[in-house]
Amino acid sequence: MLDYITVIGGGLAGSEAALQIAKRGIKVKLYEMKPVKFSEAHSNKNLAEIVCSNSFKSNLLTNACGLLKEELRILGSELIKIADKTKVPARASISG
Repeated sequence: MLDYITVIGGGLAGSEAALQIAKRGIKVKLYEMKPVKFSEAHSNKNLAEIVCSNSFKSNLLTNACGLLKEELRILGSELIKIADKTKVPARASISG
């Protein structure tokens, strides 16, 4: 049996998965194609890159995006904590 969990992809989901696994004391091997290879959507070498400016959309609980983010907060999502900490005002975006 392996003594680690392999996560493929360092996007939002892969990064969150790796953080959650590591938070539980399990070793993680995270494989990401960047910075060796980029898709047309990528603009930097960082993990969990948001490739669309309105990816997180609204926090309103009256829509699916807002409900999903609230569930992620309840479950302890590390990336939602970061998004909340670094949000900027914009009508009904993550600040709303």
